[in-house]
Amino acid sequence: MLYLLAFGNPYLNEDSLALHVADAIIADRVKGIEVVKCLSPEEVLNYTDRDFVIIDVVKDAKDVMLIDDIDRLKAGGMVSLHDFDLGFFLKLMKETGKLESVRIIGVPQKGDIQELKKKVLRILTAA
Repeated sequence: MLYLLAFGNPYLNEDSLALHVADAIIADRVKGIEVVKCLSPEEVLNYTDRDFVIIDVVKDAKDVMLIDDIDRLKAGGMVSLHDFDLGFFLKLMKETGKLESVRIIGVPQKGDIQELKKKVLRILTAA
């Protein structure tokens, strides 16, 4: 079972698209993928011993992207998760040895939910 941990703020348009894409994946009932909507970054701790991928909005992203290097998460740097708290928490987990690696599917702040869902599923099934 692959757990897709969805982050975002449903009350902010610029931070909610990953949640909408996750809803579309839930609606399709994709076999082998369980979507978990996370309300806070520390929920990642519940999945460190399982196969998981995070989905979140990436500020200024032009398309769906796979980020597999925590060190690329930088506020104002090369890749910045819109929800800065999640990026900070993941880096902290790595520094304390609680997380060796992570895969994050970043989605742009705007886009067609169904098209983004297709791209996300391609990444998930290739992993």
